[in-house]
Amino acid sequence: MSDGIISQYGFLFQRYAFIEDVINNAAMNLFFTYEGVDDIDVSDAKAVDMLAMASVSNNRYIQVKSGTVSKDCWSKVIGNWILTEDYQKAAFILLCENELDFKTNDADIIDFVYFYFEEGASKSKKSIARKVNDKIFVDNDENAIKEIIRELSQRCTVIIRSFDELKEELLKTFTDTYCTDIKIYEKAKERRFERFIEYIVAEIDAAIEKKKKYTITFQKLMDIVNRVRAEISDNKYTIETVELKKRKKKEAEMLMEDRDIREVRQLLLVQNDPAFVTGELVKELLYKDFRDVYADGGIEISNIEDMAYANYEDALLEFNETPSPKEVFVKTTRKPIETSILDNSPIYRNGCYVYLTGDDVDPDLQISWGEDYE
Repeated sequence: MSDGIISQYGFLFQRYAFIEDVINNAAMNLFFTYEGVDDIDVSDAKAVDMLAMASVSNNRYIQVKSGTVSKDCWSKVIGNWILTEDYQKAAFILLCENELDFKTNDADIIDFVYFYFEEGASKSKKSIARKVNDKIFVDNDENAIKEIIRELSQRCTVIIRSFDELKEELLKTFTDTYCTDIKIYEKAKERRFERFIEYIVAEIDAAIEKKKKYTITFQKLMDIVNRVRAEISDNKYTIETVELKKRKKKEAEMLMEDRDIREVRQLLLVQNDPAFVTGELVKELLYKDFRDVYADGGIEISNIEDMAYANYEDALLEFNETPSPKEVFVKTTRKPIETSILDNSPIYRNGCYVYLTGDDVDPDLQISWGEDYE
């Protein structure tokens, strides 16, 4: 596996760890910061910076490590915590995927960490070891420094959790807490959860692009929760599709290359243009996402697709002469599909019509823009 993929996986693991901590511990006066003083900071300081956080006594710092934690890595973790202004009273957590192959309180590990910092005197001024050396080696002897290391090691809580476990626990906590209004469609809970994650990750990425830390408060959390509640429920599916369309485009481009797919052949009859075909396939993929959520209920989906097919038949009756595939497509897709659960935007409307040109639909509902002779 390339270093780039490993690095991206680490960032993903850290994002989910951050979101889980927010969901589990959100309260009115708490500020959760991603990439602040540590990987994750939790404080009741209104100004979330090192000096403000040093003035309160209940700060919590979390280091998140995917992969294996080596002795060098553990030394850096301890070093990061020593560099906080309130290391003598704050709470520290190490969240990692795999069990440590050493005991952090053993004397040989305390010695290892000490010598790691002692050697920092000859390291770059930007290195953690050098910064720790500059901070505590001037005014403390070896025994005192080892005691600082030992005390931090004892105060640290090590949590072992795989990425899959992290995601499962986060999903359960979110759905148990913020999806109690969904009574019929279980997949609607999962889709609401996915949208919630997407919103948080997008805000984190936007902050990182500006080279800023990301902080979320209880109020901001509830704003996002209320947004996804309004978007996805037992009787509503209205979501922002801009980012979704971007992600679906690559999948649609791959599908377009497969001429065995009936939707592709039918769309090529309408307009032999890769951009057009890709765009309509994106709409179909978005409709399928919606359909996957509500298919178990049956009635609403059946009504939508029955109405779409009826619209198609009505469109055919409006022609006095044999229409071209493009004419059939245009006249059909302009007809609204009235439903309370889904907005009548061209994205889902066209997506439904394109879906009904596929091979896997009920033969009694299959529509055609023209004859493809396949």
